[in-house]
Amino acid sequence: MFDKPKILALSKRLMDGAIQPDDFYQALTQTLTEEMACSRASLWRYPDPLMRDSIECLSLYDKTDAQWSSGTVLKEEDFGPYVDAMRRDGLIVAADARNNPITDCFTEIYFAPLGIYSLLDVGINIGGAPFGLFCCENTTDVLEWTPEHVEYLRQVGTLLGFALKKAQGT
Repeated sequence: MFDKPKILALSKRLMDGAIQPDDFYQALTQTLTEEMACSRASLWRYPDPLMRDSIECLSLYDKTDAQWSSGTVLKEEDFGPYVDAMRRDGLIVAADARNNPITDCFTEIYFAPLGIYSLLDVGINIGGAPFGLFCCENTTDVLEWTPEHVEYLRQVGTLLGFALKKAQGT
């Protein structure tokens, strides 16, 4: 179902310095939409990994228009249940995101205007410390996320952690 060699090759390019981080983030998010069979995939980082009270988008790929964006910041004061769940569990599986008590805080200002129905977020750690998260979203209909989806994102997160650590020379 999932093409781990593609992610491995991309991560190796980052570790070898053959690709710049921003280009890597774009290629990674585009690959995730393909691998996860979802409409949108994004990579977010915690500006303050200790507090984890906000997240900043490093790259979001939307395959419906083949466009990337970045820079959005989400804050705990606006999305408390979501931020609490990510801090506590490092995982949100919301097939029906608009009616999920953890993610319905996004419905009016984000899900409804963009046509998003499903969300899967998995936390990423680097060297045991929180770094950020992957977010996969589906816009065409409700997507039932499987344990295989979750495990794949966790494995990609582990690989990303190794790649970023080596690329940073730590």
